[in-house]
Amino acid sequence: MKILVAGSTGTQGGSVVDQLLSGKFGEYDVYGLTRNANSDAARALEARGVTVLGGDLTDAERMRDCCEGMDAVFCVTTFYEAGTDVETEQGVIFAEAAKEAGVERFVLSSVGKADTAPLAHFASKARVEDRVKELGFDYTIIRPVFFMQNLTRFYGEELAEEGLSVPMSSETPLALLDATDIGKAAAMALADPERFVGKTIELAGDNRTPAEIAAALSTVRGHEITHVRPDIDDYRQMVGDEMADMYVWYEEVGYGVNPIADAEAYGIEPNDLETFLSVSEESRSTPTSA
Repeated sequence: MKILVAGSTGTQGGSVVDQLLSGKFGEYDVYGLTRNANSDAARALEARGVTVLGGDLTDAERMRDCCEGMDAVFCVTTFYEAGTDVETEQGVIFAEAAKEAGVERFVLSSVGKADTAPLAHFASKARVEDRVKELGFDYTIIRPVFFMQNLTRFYGEELAEEGLSVPMSSETPLALLDATDIGKAAAMALADPERFVGKTIELAGDNRTPAEIAAALSTVRGHEITHVRPDIDDYRQMVGDEMADMYVWYEEVGYGVNPIADAEAYGIEPNDLETFLSVSEESRSTPTSA
């Protein structure tokens, strides 16, 4: 079975590649799609037996060529680099190219509550979901929540200074996911189409308050970290309306009382926060030189 994995050198796509190569979910001929096929990360994939293909998701002709002969594809998009309109364009062009190339199975990484949260970078993914469904694929849509990786990626310097500034109440739960568990969910979906085709899965591995997150980080990093709630207007000035509005939505609506329910129902078993922190090198304090 030939699988094309978009974003194969990134966290999500890379996790899909890892799981497909593991042998735990069957044997696959894995193709990795990346914008720079000459990068060190791409070369590392080739060394593991992945066929690397270069191309941009918005290049329709190139995407058709890359999808030719594939049995299934995994798609992930991003709004960080060029905005939400381009994110939708990425997903729609890739989906249409896959359909024209005769691909039957489509696994999409979207975002939790994509179709209901009033946020532009959620709506951009919802539009991709809609197009994938319209095209008639045997689809599975994975909707991840807030990535645990963001705790170190965005708050690394703060954590070194004993603070975690999240603009939410210390007692409001935030649904969390180790982003690498998207790979497990995608591999399971590809291995068991009878169970996963036509399903949209909200994927979370934990549900912790900012106070609980700070306590868990304190244990791993070896010094006390406390949650600090910045004023939302000040936070808005720093990061912009979209990110500020996201935290307001997390506070006021969020992912419900049991965001882990779908993972449990499908037997995915994503990491909880402590497991993620125990295996993440970035979670630990950086040693000081003598």
